[in-house]
Amino acid sequence: MILVRYVLKEHVAPFLMALFVITFLFVIDFLVNILDSVLSKGLPMGTVLEIFALNLAWMLSLSIPMAVLVACLMAFGRLSGDQEITAIKAAGIPPFTIMRPVLLVAVLGTELLILFNNWILPEANHRSVELMSAVSRKKPHAFIDAGHLVTQFPGVQLWVNRIDPTSGTLYGIEIFETDTKGAPRIVFADSATMDYVDHGATLMLRLRSGENHMVDEKDPGNYFRIRFSSQDFAVRNVNDRLERKDRNHRSDREMPVEMMMDVIDEAAKNEKQIVKESYESLFPDLDDLLKLLPGDSIVPSSNQFELKVDTARRVRSMFEVSMREKSRTRIVERTHDRLESEEKRQSQYWVEVHKKFSTSFACIIFVLIGAPLGIMARKGGIGTGVIYSMAFFVIYWVCLIGGENLADRLIITPELAMWFSNILMGSIGIFLTYRMTRDRYSGDSRLLRMIHRVHLFFVKKKVNKDSV
Repeated sequence: MILVRYVLKEHVAPFLMALFVITFLFVIDFLVNILDSVLSKGLPMGTVLEIFALNLAWMLSLSIPMAVLVACLMAFGRLSGDQEITAIKAAGIPPFTIMRPVLLVAVLGTELLILFNNWILPEANHRSVELMSAVSRKKPHAFIDAGHLVTQFPGVQLWVNRIDPTSGTLYGIEIFETDTKGAPRIVFADSATMDYVDHGATLMLRLRSGENHMVDEKDPGNYFRIRFSSQDFAVRNVNDRLERKDRNHRSDREMPVEMMMDVIDEAAKNEKQIVKESYESLFPDLDDLLKLLPGDSIVPSSNQFELKVDTARRVRSMFEVSMREKSRTRIVERTHDRLESEEKRQSQYWVEVHKKFSTSFACIIFVLIGAPLGIMARKGGIGTGVIYSMAFFVIYWVCLIGGENLADRLIITPELAMWFSNILMGSIGIFLTYRMTRDRYSGDSRLLRMIHRVHLFFVKKKVNKDSV
């Protein structure tokens, strides 16, 4: 019991230090991206701190598993460097025994992180989006950034090529009015200035030298292009005051697992309904045929005509050859697109469901990697933890982000996308742990020498670059 307390105590300080450093880096990156926009709003300090606190949730969900790896590398590296691991072995205690309490704590941390990711993180994300929407309505021009599509305005999307930093004049403007019926009205202008009217409730864009492009609502075949030398474009429902409004809509990152499963079930029902509607459109006489031939041996029972989703996904390829009528071809193409949209929707939410568990499970994976690798390194400094951790961090998050993109495009399954990084890192961790329990490597092992050579290569390269 004394040894267990001693090993866990060795992990406390490195874990807290690593958690602080990693979270601090996330905070710096977050502040660089958003600080100018937030400070230009003239917000009170309490609102700024609330924005920071709400976004701290997603930072902790990422930094906690990383801190576990750094802590294991530093703690076990110090024990190995001070020959305490050798003394423990000499006392007849196998190395895995001193790993066991750390693994148990990692299991507990995984369970707590799952609860955190499922309940606290979605609610924090939801409130953060609500708050940032309110901030965007307060002096929304502060969010206008050259070379980025601005979507914070209600019913309007704006693109600006260049902004004069001195006068604030906008150049190369494209405005998409999305709240109109039918096709959106598009406005192009060479330049524009901004002004608030109606006591700050309306942002007025004073446009110069441009064109209006629009479609007639009553007759979509009529297309208009109207040129102007000057024109005012009003962006309404903005306000110079910070007014919060409740949002009923939630994105996938703002939902717990239970809410996402409801969305997935709804998408699956929509998929079956799409299949049913397309079959009724393609074969309107099928029901009449079944009524005329009830029980005939050559006609299967009606329940066999319920098209499964797997068959529906191939409906386009099945009928493109056999059907030449344009109307049926359009039905098939529209059915294919609608089915693919529902599949992508299900895959997107399944990815988020599995991500809540896979990223939490990384705490256990990183213990399996950090403990034997720390013993092998025989050094317990922060540099050692950072050097070895960065390689595994990069591999883990590249696999996770890449898998998410592939799953959203329906190339691989959401399960494989979210768990492949854990499988890969877990295999490495199990291998290192097995070698440690078999006592087949030491600080002079071939794997350590290979990692050390790679590290020296980059160090020498950096030194040569600095000297030049």
